[in-house]
Amino acid sequence: MKKFILLLIILLLIVTMLVPSVLAESKNTITIWSWRGQDAEVWQKVENEMKKQGVDIKIEFTSVMQTEYDSKVNLSLQTMTGPDLVYSRRLPGGRTETLIKNSLYLPLNEKIDLSNFPQAALNSVTYNGKVYGVPFAVQVVGIFYNKDIYAKYNLSVPKTWDELVSNAEVLQKNGITPFFVAGKEAWMLTMQHAMCGVSILGPEWIKDLTEGKTNFLDPKWIDLNRKLNDLKKYYQDGFMANTNPDQDAAFAFGQTAMVFFGIWGYQNWKDFNPDINVGYFMVPPAQADQKPYAYTYMDGAIAMTSNVKNKELANKVLEFAATPKFGTIFSNVTFNIPAVSGAETPDDPLLKIAVDTYNNHASPYVYWVGSVFTTQKPSLYDDVLSPGMQAMYLGKITPEELAKMAQDAISQWYVPLMKK
Repeated sequence: MKKFILLLIILLLIVTMLVPSVLAESKNTITIWSWRGQDAEVWQKVENEMKKQGVDIKIEFTSVMQTEYDSKVNLSLQTMTGPDLVYSRRLPGGRTETLIKNSLYLPLNEKIDLSNFPQAALNSVTYNGKVYGVPFAVQVVGIFYNKDIYAKYNLSVPKTWDELVSNAEVLQKNGITPFFVAGKEAWMLTMQHAMCGVSILGPEWIKDLTEGKTNFLDPKWIDLNRKLNDLKKYYQDGFMANTNPDQDAAFAFGQTAMVFFGIWGYQNWKDFNPDINVGYFMVPPAQADQKPYAYTYMDGAIAMTSNVKNKELANKVLEFAATPKFGTIFSNVTFNIPAVSGAETPDDPLLKIAVDTYNNHASPYVYWVGSVFTTQKPSLYDDVLSPGMQAMYLGKITPEELAKMAQDAISQWYVPLMKK
């Protein structure tokens, strides 16, 4: 009995000593959720840098699958089980606006210095005059290609859509898969449609669509759908069953010549194959006298949630995320373009092309991420192009039916497109 009591006393002493340290660690821990698994190393480096600056902090970073991210964030915040900080989608956007309206995202502390961000980036995190996040990256999408494969078959960067198709024809005849497309992931198909639209339709047409001077039934939009549907003969066999990771691996190891994607994929390709020789070009326009454009956008922001446990410490993380130092860490780990000005980016040819494209060739009008057509339901992104592109590629609907699907959906709420 005495031995039992002695053992119990020892256990109680151990627990008494451990509890304060556990509580202290919990108090100094900031949890961050993201859809970008490649950013884990960024936050480890941020933690180390903040500790050097005298901040007692532990950062726990968790990545969630892109397709599950929004629903998991929403549910966790409503049930008070969510993280302190999250990667937030950009504004305008119905998903982010709903979280703000329900007070699940908190406005930033006015003491956080946002002077290193261009106004365009801040516009994407501002709602009713308040800022709801620190932008972390800007993205450039388009066609990434294997320069070694192109060189082997004496192919040049295409200046028109027909030249792109001709390149694909040459590659296919030589046993090379021209394009790898992850058809199982609907968001990637909507991105493909959008990046093709800014060059083939052109920003003036998209501006006219936004103002109601044309609509989705215009022959030009139908022709874009048809061009994409006709291009699928150059995709890999069974492309509708493939995912983003499949695409990354196939492109990195030279199993395909081209992918429709964004600069954020570069890090994964280099991780798979450090020797990969990647080039980039904007989707070529329909005619040689048209100017090509790139779809670019502010990728997202780091937002404080209503579940935050240590607001003072979370603010310090956000303050650091608004500095060029953070942008330098972010860019050198991910090979992405940082949203903050003054950051030092890697001396990499592809990244330089992406930065130049962002600065000089961005389309001023778009209809996917960051557009007015995604602000309400039905959304062009979630409710039209996501299911519609998959259905068209599977042969369940025609290019004309996809156009009607878009017009019927958006004209329900978007006043300029409502039937008079």
